[in-house]
Amino acid sequence: METLTTYEQPLNELTRVFLRVELLFLQIDHQIQDLSPFGTRNLIATLINLLQVLDRPDLKAKLAKELTYQIAFLNRLQQTPEVHQEKLQSTLHQLEELFRHFIDSNRKIAQNLREIELLNNLRLHLASPGGGCSFDIPVYHYWLQQPAEKREENIRSWLLELKQVRTTVFLILQLIRESGKTQTKNAEHGFYQELLDPQTNLRLLRVSLSASLPAYPEISIGRHFLSVRFFSPFIETRPAQYLHHLEFLLTYCYS
Repeated sequence: METLTTYEQPLNELTRVFLRVELLFLQIDHQIQDLSPFGTRNLIATLINLLQVLDRPDLKAKLAKELTYQIAFLNRLQQTPEVHQEKLQSTLHQLEELFRHFIDSNRKIAQNLREIELLNNLRLHLASPGGGCSFDIPVYHYWLQQPAEKREENIRSWLLELKQVRTTVFLILQLIRESGKTQTKNAEHGFYQELLDPQTNLRLLRVSLSASLPAYPEISIGRHFLSVRFFSPFIETRPAQYLHHLEFLLTYCYS
């Protein structure tokens, strides 16, 4: 089976935030396998970046609104014969539990983590190149020298505070991606364009092409118009447009 590389283009701010949050959680999943002092530094820097993305006063309300939308959308599918009803009911139950979590809580997202003095200090110092040295935050240097098991216990307790956010973001992105309709497209001389229907609730575009092709896409999209321009991947010099015929998959995600 041919290996594909997929590029995603979000079409609204919330989807853009979701993709950033997803990437940071995936980085944390990878980095938590290395709890050496330098590995822990990389993990903590990623956690700080995640907290900065989540530090939006309107994010909790937007998550609740998005969950409400997805619940209503899935409820309309209950009378659709071709839908797997057991899976649908399980997903609805999960969405409703997440909605109640955000509605019932009076605190901001990750508020408990914002009250941890070490993380607050690190948010200030890690913004500077080379920040977080032993002379910046001695207690951080002390903590990094503690046994890996102790640091892992702290980190996993911090990540537990983000469990519902992670579950919500991953589940909604899964629903958006699974709603996608895929078509095969052709780019003549590395360029493709089409008109869009502005009445549709397009949330995400996915461009997939063979991993063996020496090309990558740059996607431009407005309310009425989509263009995909492919470039040859010259890493150290200015990229040039890919000038050959190119076949790719374009997935429209509307959920």
